Amino acid sequence: MTQISSHGIALNPVDPGFGELRDSIDIVDDATALRARMREDGYLFFRGLLDRKLVLKARREILLKYAIIGEIDPEKPLLDAIAANDTAIDRINLRAFAESVRSGIEYERIVLHPRLLGVHRHLLGSEVHAFDFRWPRFVRPGEACGFHYDGPYMMRGTDRIFSSWIPLGDVSRSEGALILLEGSHRQAALLKTYARKDADRDKIPWLGTDPIKLQARYGGRWLSTDFTAGDVLCFTMHTLHGALDNNSPEGRCRLSSDTRYQCADEPRDERWNGASPIAHGQDKVFCPGLGNWNNRDFQDEWKRVDARGRLVMPPPNDEKD
Repeated sequence: MTQISSHGIALNPVDPGFGELRDSIDIVDDATALRARMREDGYLFFRGLLDRKLVLKARREILLKYAIIGEIDPEKPLLDAIAANDTAIDRINLRAFAESVRSGIEYERIVLHPRLLGVHRHLLGSEVHAFDFRWPRFVRPGEACGFHYDGPYMMRGTDRIFSSWIPLGDVSRSEGALILLEGSHRQAALLKTYARKDADRDKIPWLGTDPIKLQARYGGRWLSTDFTAGDVLCFTMHTLHGALDNNSPEGRCRLSSDTRYQCADEPRDERWNGASPIAHGQDKVFCPGLGNWNNRDFQDEWKRVDARGRLVMPPPNDEKD
């Protein structure tokens, strides 16, 4: 069996400290039940919420763009997303490339899908605004994501926001599925301190990269599943989450999407909304992976670019928490 790990730390999915996400597809049309379960669990997992064929169209649209810059092995089927041995990512206009990926027509049909917007209308009790900025995420073999709350990165406008993680293809736990800590949305020690920070103002790194240490500190089980195209996982701004390592034995790259949703009539975080969102600065482009810096100055996910949009890699940093 392929190893399941996070930042190189092995995890056992049958261990009592590791559990399966609860499926809420049976209550997807019940607003009262959805809100109650979100308060209880801090997340809602929907198996098969979206049409698989539509999700795979978005997958193909995005992977074609990664194939153009050499990230996908041209000798393997495109939808398999097998990593190539070389890439031109350091020789392209990365700003333009990233914009093309997150503005694709098929991808937009997924993040603005009526069923997905309907879930968020139930949760928020009003019409919904999907953040103008979107986070399609390409995860190469060996890469992962550190553990964090979304709140410090998203809440300058309102705190009534939900995140949706959408696998753009099948994503098993061994290929880097999302993982969240049970009950972390009610963790007082985090809500009084970490949850009140502003990522740009306070320059916070990941809360941690060691799932065993975090679990010992805050309790709860780590929850995940083997995702399939069409699944959606929604969660609060105060649900501690990250990603397992992509240990694909075939060298498959993981493709997924992060999007955020709030009430349409409430103030919006200027970092992620408007015609030209400022994000974490105009000199940075969303480009996860390529190294591990504990997300200091957002470097694990945001790469600096020069005036021509060319990648400027930060110096290596192997520091762990």
